[in-house]
Amino acid sequence: MEKIQLKSGYTKGFLPKECNYKNYTMLVAIANYSSNPFCSSSAEMLLDETCSIEQKERYIETCGGFMYAVATKDFAEAWNRADGSNREALIEALKNNEIEL
Repeated sequence: MEKIQLKSGYTKGFLPKECNYKNYTMLVAIANYSSNPFCSSSAEMLLDETCSIEQKERYIETCGGFMYAVATKDFAEAWNRADGSNREALIEALKNNEIEL
């Protein structure tokens, strides 16, 4: 799959209101680098511009603890809930200066 290009910002209504730019950067990291297929496809769905805000909000309400933390919490919370592959994805994005803390 082609790597998702990190944008320097995103338009209002792209992600649910509980998400911010820091969450966006973590979602891109998981979509691009995680070898956990469930998490990477979940991140891709949340980043999909054709999915409605309502679909994204419903997904966030029902997703697991790690993806909930990536989408709505801070880096520390996401790190604490991550498995090995997702920690590696976060590390790779940090090394590439792709995550805003």
